[in-house]
Amino acid sequence: MPPLLYLHTIIDAMKPLVLLLIRSIGRYWCKIHGAEVAQSALIHGLPRIARKSGARIILEHGSTLNTAPWSNPLNDGRLTVLFAGPGAIIHLHRNAGVSSARIVAYQEISIGEGSLIGAGSLICDSDMHEVPLGSAQPIKIAPIHIGNHVFVGTNCTILKGVTIGDGSVIGASSVVLRDIPPGVLAAGNPATVIRKL
Repeated sequence: MPPLLYLHTIIDAMKPLVLLLIRSIGRYWCKIHGAEVAQSALIHGLPRIARKSGARIILEHGSTLNTAPWSNPLNDGRLTVLFAGPGAIIHLHRNAGVSSARIVAYQEISIGEGSLIGAGSLICDSDMHEVPLGSAQPIKIAPIHIGNHVFVGTNCTILKGVTIGDGSVIGASSVVLRDIPPGVLAAGNPATVIRKL
């Protein structure tokens, strides 16, 4: 066997071992930052995780966080960010996946079984400040529930109080301000239903 071909064979044989090591490091990273991580969760790269007092970040079996540029061609170097404020919950159910997105919870964000969140997306259950700025109005917070087998395209924004029904697709770069029913394609700013699936 030519030396170069032999080297490629050795590298190919080592890939599963390297991937196993990377995922183990990723799970450990998430755990030391306070996340509850299933043994079968797939963590590619080192996400930014912040968990305040009483908060929970739950990554169920088969859930995936893609932060490393090689883990998704659309990852552009931005980290996956999971921030859970005091007493808040971020919950990725079985086989849910997130690629270089920012998830910011002050109450609750739930991503259903088998749902995928596209690269560069933002999911935030809070206005983050009073509206209008400088007023005495309280900061508005409302939970976000993304159903099972939902696909959220790249660079989408999902704002407070939204529920997305099972099996729906949100087109790339959409801004979701209101509930989306199950089994539809929705897109735009603000996102509206285009057709049933």
